[in-house]
Amino acid sequence: MDIVITEPLEDLLIVKLNRPEKRNAFSLELTLRTRDAVSTGCRDFDGVILTSEGKVFSAGLDLAEIYGFSTIEESTRYFSAIKDLALTVANCEKPIVALVNGSAYGFATELLYFFDQVIAVRGSEFSLPGIRYGLVPVTPAFTPYLFGMLRSRFFLDRDFKLSTEEALNWGIVNKIVDNLDEGLKVSVELVRKLRSIPQGVYLELKRLMIRSIIGIVEDRWDELLSTLARESLKRDVKDKLEEFLKR
Repeated sequence: MDIVITEPLEDLLIVKLNRPEKRNAFSLELTLRTRDAVSTGCRDFDGVILTSEGKVFSAGLDLAEIYGFSTIEESTRYFSAIKDLALTVANCEKPIVALVNGSAYGFATELLYFFDQVIAVRGSEFSLPGIRYGLVPVTPAFTPYLFGMLRSRFFLDRDFKLSTEEALNWGIVNKIVDNLDEGLKVSVELVRKLRSIPQGVYLELKRLMIRSIIGIVEDRWDELLSTLARESLKRDVKDKLEEFLKR
């Protein structure tokens, strides 16, 4: 089974996470394959839509894979790939839209920060449960700039979650749809609407928005990822992961 499906739709590329038996958790392989597919879409097509197969958009980081890490090289490679995927989305020079067709957990919610627009099917939820394991690879560096200090504190609560409507209010989601078919139609229309913006203006807007924040926080982001790579090997984190995986 191909864990990433790419489907050209005229001038656009649809990229689908296809690991539903693992709730589309981002293993190293899925992360790298998604990065490469998105990169191809940004280079060879007029726009990209990222969505997924199954009932969950993505469970975020692959905790089982992280639990199996035994060397700093393994963990560093994994968290570096997570950053590479986020940067690939942020640096896309074509319109790129996420179509969230089920709940997004942890890194799956964090990845949405980097898209031009996010469409969500009603009933999807958004949360960062990874805080209970200390594995939150984006939010600590970015949320003070994206949501402000006061709202950022909510993410310290491992049980905090946002409904689709609340995510719209926070700005994580830009539009809510009732089903996947409607979501795909709206996503295609949105990509083409963004594509109608003069290319130079579009790229400057992206540079002034998310790319400028990346420039501000990149050193701290690298420090955060290095810390997570080390912490993921420690016994207390392994014990928490083991407890979760035994459920």
